Amino acid sequence: MKKLLLVALTLFTFAGVTYADPCKDKTNEAKSMLAKCKAMKKGSHEYKQCASSYNLLKTQAQQACRSGGMDESEMQAAIKQWRTQVDRCKGKQSSRCASALQQLGNYQYRLEEKHQVDAMAQYEEDVSWCEDRDNEPAKCKNLGSGPKVDHSKSLGYFLEYIDKYPKESRTPNVMYQASFVYEASGEEEKAFKLRMRLVKEFPDNGLVPKTWLRIAEYHFMNRKFREAIDAYKRVTGFENLTGKEAALAMYHLAESYYNIAEYEIAAKTYFAYIDGSDKGKYPSDLRLEAMDFMAAAFSDIDDGVRVAAKFLKDKKVNFKDSLYYRIGMKNKDHDRNEEAVQSFKYLLDINPDYVDAPLADVAMVEILILQQKFDEAQEQRKLVVKRYSKSSSWYKKNKQYPKSVENAERAIRSAMLDIPQYDHAQAAKLMKEGDTEGAKKRYGIAIKGYNEFLNHYKAEPSWDEYKVYANLALVYQEMSQYAKAADMFNKIVDADTNRYGRRALGSAAPYKKEDAGYNAVIMMDKARSEAQKNKANDDPVKAYELPETKAYFAQVDKYMKKFSQQKEAVELAYNAAIIRYQAKQYKQAVVDFRALKTNYPNNQYILLISRMLAQSLLESEALDESQKEFEWLLKQYTEVKATRNDSMAKIIRTSIAAVLFQKADKAVKNGQFEQGALAYLDLVKHYPKESFSDKAVFEAGTAYEKANNYEKAATTFMMLPMNYGSSPLTIKGILRAAMAYKKAGKPEQAAQTFLFITNNFEKDSMAFAAIGFAAATYDSIPNKKMAAQTYEIAYKKYHDHEKTPGMLYSACLTYDEAKLPEEAIRCSKDLVRDYPKSSYALDAAFSIPVAYQNAKRWSEAADAYIFFAKTYTSDKEKLIAAYIGTARAYRELKDDKNAADYYKKTIDAYDKYGLQIKNADPGVPAEAAYYLGEMEYAKMEAVTVSGKQKQKDAAVKKLTEILKVAVGHYSKSATYASEQWTFRATNKIGFLFVTMAAKIREQDLNGKTDEEQFAERIGIVQQLPGYYDQAQPIFQKNIDLARDQGFYNADVIAAEEGYIEMYYQGCAVFVEVGDAFAKSPLPDSAEIVAQYVEYEGMTKDDAAAAAGDDLEAYREELSNRSQAAREAAIPRCATGIRASEHYGIDNQWTQKLYDMLRELDEQNEALQVKITKFDASKLFQDPSYFKTKARLDQVRASKVMTKQEQLATYQEILKDAQAENAKLRAELKELQARLAPPPSANSAPMQ
Repeated sequence: MKKLLLVALTLFTFAGVTYADPCKDKTNEAKSMLAKCKAMKKGSHEYKQCASSYNLLKTQAQQACRSGGMDESEMQAAIKQWRTQVDRCKGKQSSRCASALQQLGNYQYRLEEKHQVDAMAQYEEDVSWCEDRDNEPAKCKNLGSGPKVDHSKSLGYFLEYIDKYPKESRTPNVMYQASFVYEASGEEEKAFKLRMRLVKEFPDNGLVPKTWLRIAEYHFMNRKFREAIDAYKRVTGFENLTGKEAALAMYHLAESYYNIAEYEIAAKTYFAYIDGSDKGKYPSDLRLEAMDFMAAAFSDIDDGVRVAAKFLKDKKVNFKDSLYYRIGMKNKDHDRNEEAVQSFKYLLDINPDYVDAPLADVAMVEILILQQKFDEAQEQRKLVVKRYSKSSSWYKKNKQYPKSVENAERAIRSAMLDIPQYDHAQAAKLMKEGDTEGAKKRYGIAIKGYNEFLNHYKAEPSWDEYKVYANLALVYQEMSQYAKAADMFNKIVDADTNRYGRRALGSAAPYKKEDAGYNAVIMMDKARSEAQKNKANDDPVKAYELPETKAYFAQVDKYMKKFSQQKEAVELAYNAAIIRYQAKQYKQAVVDFRALKTNYPNNQYILLISRMLAQSLLESEALDESQKEFEWLLKQYTEVKATRNDSMAKIIRTSIAAVLFQKADKAVKNGQFEQGALAYLDLVKHYPKESFSDKAVFEAGTAYEKANNYEKAATTFMMLPMNYGSSPLTIKGILRAAMAYKKAGKPEQAAQTFLFITNNFEKDSMAFAAIGFAAATYDSIPNKKMAAQTYEIAYKKYHDHEKTPGMLYSACLTYDEAKLPEEAIRCSKDLVRDYPKSSYALDAAFSIPVAYQNAKRWSEAADAYIFFAKTYTSDKEKLIAAYIGTARAYRELKDDKNAADYYKKTIDAYDKYGLQIKNADPGVPAEAAYYLGEMEYAKMEAVTVSGKQKQKDAAVKKLTEILKVAVGHYSKSATYASEQWTFRATNKIGFLFVTMAAKIREQDLNGKTDEEQFAERIGIVQQLPGYYDQAQPIFQKNIDLARDQGFYNADVIAAEEGYIEMYYQGCAVFVEVGDAFAKSPLPDSAEIVAQYVEYEGMTKDDAAAAAGDDLEAYREELSNRSQAAREAAIPRCATGIRASEHYGIDNQWTQKLYDMLRELDEQNEALQVKITKFDASKLFQDPSYFKTKARLDQVRASKVMTKQEQLATYQEILKDAQAENAKLRAELKELQARLAPPPSANSAPMQ
C-alpha cells in the first residue's frame, strides 16, 4: 500500500515583529503559474518552459514560508544577537538563558533551511539547464541527486538546551523540534528515541498526542505494524490534532491492521476514516484510496462481500454498492476469481441497475475466460448485449451519466465483436478436430454475428468495421471459400478509412490496404489452385484456361495497378509468371520474365528473374542456350561498365556452374551413373570453390554408389574432408564412405573411416557417435577385441561426454565377449571409479564378479559378489543376483556352508523384494532352494541302515529328518513356478522317497537262521510300498502341472519315468514277496520227528507220519501265501498300464509292467490296452499365466511384505495383466480380420 509521510511544519513566532507575508505572496504566485501551465499542451516547448518557471517559484515559496519572511542578513543578525546572549550565560542557568539558547537554535535552523532551499533551487535550475543541452557540459556530469541537508549547528543548540534544561517548561517543545531536525537529517532512530523520551518524561504535555503520532509513523515506516498500532492507540485527543494529521493517523492505523492480516478490523477502521471524511471530520484527499483499501481488506476475507454487507447493514451510507463493486474488482485483481464473481452477483442481485454494472459484467466475462469457461463467457457476453441496450431498465435509470453510458456502449460493442470472434474460433477448432459439418454450422453463426455487428454499427463507422472485414476474410478462407475471402480483402482495399477517425491509443495496427490487396491475390491463387485440383485433375496445363485462372490473373492486374510500387508487386508478378511456367507455357514465361526484367531493371530480384529466364530455357531442355543466357549475364557484370558488379559476376559464375550441375544431374537421371559422376567431378575441377562444389562431390559419390562401384564411391566421398572440410556434407560424406567400404566388403577400412571423423573432427557432434559405428563394424567382423578397444576410445577422448559411460560399458561387455576377463574387469572398474553416478555404474560393478565367474575364478567371483552386495543395495534385483552368484561360486569351491548361507540370503531377499520387481526371474530363488535341497539330499548318501535294530531305527529316523528338511527346500523351489526348477524340484521330492525305500531295502539282515532272515526280509520288503505310494502322486502332480501349463522337457519326462516306475516297483514288491514264500526252505523233518517222539511220546513211525503231514501243511501255506502275494501284484500292474494309457506314457517301465502282468496273468484285460503316446506338440503353453499365478500365491503368503507393499504389487500385476489383455485382444482382432473371408462377387452393390 501507498506510504505517506507527515510533513513536519515547525512554526516560529517572533514577538513584536510585523511584516508582509512573503510566504503567502510567493505561494499565490506559484499557484498562478501552475494554472497557466495546465492550460498548455503537455510536451510542448512552451509547457516545458512554464514547468521550469513553476518549479523555481515553488522553491522560492517554500523558502519564504520556512524563513518566516526574513532575508539571510536579518537571520544572521538575529543569530549574532542571540549568540551574544548565550555567551553571556556561560556558567549560568536561568529561564532567560534557556530562552536565548532556544531562540539561537530556532534562527540557526531557519538559516540552514534557507541555505538548503537556495541550494535546491540552484540544483533544479542546473538540472533544467542540463536537460536542454545535447552535449554534456562539465557542470552537468556530477550533478548527483541534489544537495544534502545540514542541520548540525541548530541540532547542537537544541540538544544543548535539552541537556542543560531537562525540566524547563519549553523543553518538550525543544525536544519536539530536535526530533524533527533529526528526522530531516535522516537520523530517524535518534528522532524516535528522543520522542520516546518526551512522552516518558512529559506525559501530560500537549505535544504528547502529536509525538505519539510521530512514534506510530516511525514504526509504520519500519513495518513494525503491531508496535505502530499500539502507538496509534496511545494518541489521545485526535480532536486537538489538525484534521490532516488525524486523518493520516486513522488511515495508517487501518493500513497497519491490514498489514498484520487483521482484515476485518482494517476494513472497519478504513470505514471510520471514510465516514469521518464524509462528515467533514477529516480531509477527503485520501478517501478514494481508503475506499479501495477497505474493499481490498474485505476482499481478503472469505465471503468478504457478505461480511461487508453485514457490517454495513445498519449504516446509513451511500457507497454500499460502490464497495461491493470494488470488493469484486479487488478479488479479481488478486486472482480470487470465484469470490469476485460472488461479489458481482451479490451486487447485481441487490441492484442490477447499479451505475457501474456494465463494468462488473465485463469483469465476469474476463474471469470466465481466465477460468477457461469459454462457453459461459460467451453466454455472459450475450447477456451484456441484452442487459444494457437502450431499451433496458439499466439504461433508463443511468442515461444521465455519460461515463456509465459510455462504459455500457463499450461493453456492448466489445461483446458484439467478441461473440462472433468466439464462434469463429470454435469453428476453427471443430475444423481442426475433423468435425467439418459442425465447423460449417459454427462458421455460419460467426458470419451472422459479424454481419449483425456491421449492420448495428453501420452508422457508427470505426476501425472495428475494418477488423470485421479482416475476420470475415479469415472465416471464408478457413471455409475454403477463397473467392469470398478475396471479396472481403477487396472491401478492405476499397474502404474509406477516413470515416473511422483516429485509432485508439495502444490498439493493434490495422490491416494495411496493400497487405489486403496482396492477400486478395493469394486467395484468388488458392481458388485457382482448388479449381485446378477439382476441375483439371490437378493438371496445371489443363487448368490454364479455367475461369478461376483468368480471375486470378485479373486480381494480379488489379494489384499491379494499385500497388505496383510495393515490394510485393514483383513477387506477385513473378508468381503469375511461375503459374504460366508450371502450365508449360514456357514461351509465355520467357516473355513474362523478360518483361519483369525490363520493367524492374533495378529490382533486388533481377538476378532471380534473369535466372528464371535461363531456367525456362533449361526446362525447354535447351541447356546450352540456358548456359549461353547465363554467360551473357556474366558478360553484363564483367564487361559492361554501367552494370559491372564483381559480386554479381561471382553469382553468375555460380549459375553457370549450376547449369553444369544440372547437366550432370540429367545424366544420372538417365541412368548414365558413371558419366554423371564424371560430369560432377568435372564441375568440381573447373569450379572448386562454388558453394555447391561440395554437393557435386557428394552427388558424384552417390552416382558411383548407384553404379555399384562402392570403392570408387568411397574414395570420392573422402574428397570432401580433403578439400571441403568445413562443408556440412563432409561428415555425411565420410559416413557414406564408411558404408560404401562395408558394401565393398572392406569392414576394417569402414571402421577406420568412421574413426577418421573422431580423429579429425573431434568437436563435431558426429565424432562421438562415429566411435560407436566403428566399434559396431569391428564387432560384425567379428573382431571383438578391436571392437572393445574402439569403444574405449570414447573414454580416452571424451571422458566428460554424457554418453561416454554407455560407450565404456559397451567396451566392458565386448571385452567379456572377447573372452578377455582381465580387460573386462579393468574396464568395469574404470567405469565404476570415474562414473559412480552413471546409470551404467551399477551394471558395470555387477559385471566384475560376472567376469570372474565367466573366467571360473570362483574365489575372486565370490569376493566381488559379496563386495557388490554390500555396496549396491538399492537395486534389489541385482542384489538378489549377487547373492545367488556368491552361492554358485562357493558351490564351485565345494564350500557348502557358505554356499548354503548365500542360497538362504537369495531366498530371503527375493521373498522380500523380488515379488515387487516386475519380470523378476523366479528361477533364481528356485535354484537357491533347489540346491539347499540337494545339500540335504547328499547327506542321505552317508547314512546306512545297519547294526542292531536300535541303530537301524536311529538311521531311519535320521534319514526321515533329512527327508523332511530336503522336502521343505524342494517344495520351496517348486513354489516359484520356474519351468527349469519347479519340475526338477518336485521330481526330487519323489526321488527322496525312492531313495528312502532303497536305503531300507539295502539294510543288513540280523537273523541268524535262514528262517529268521526270511522273516526279516519279508518285513523289510513290506515297508517299501508305503514309500512308493508317497512318491507316486508327487510324480503325477508334476505330470498334471506340465500338461496344464503346456510344458514338456527332460524333467517332465523324468516325472513320467518316476510315475510309472512307482507302479512297477509297487507291483514288483508283491511279486518279490510271492517268490520269497515260494522259495522259502522247509523245516528239518528229522527235528520234527524227534520232537514228536520226545514231547508227544509217539513211536518213531507215528512221529514220521505226523511230521510228513506237518511239512505238507507248511508247504501248502507257503504256496497259498506266495499265490496271494502274486495276485495282489496283478491289480497294481494293471493300474500302472491304465495310468500309462491315461497319460500316453510308453517307456521302459511301461514295458516292464506289461511283461510282469503277462507273467502273472496272461489273460488280464489290461494286456489288451494299446497306448497312444502323448503328442507334446499339441500342448498350449502359457508361461505368463504360470508365473503370474505363482507370483500372486507368493505375495499372498508372504510374511515379510507389508500390506502396502502387497497392495502395490497386486496393483502392478493387475495393470500388467490389463495391458497384456488389451494387446492380445488387438492381435486377435487383427488375426480375425486377416482370416475373414473376402466378400463374394454376389455381395457387390448393384450398379
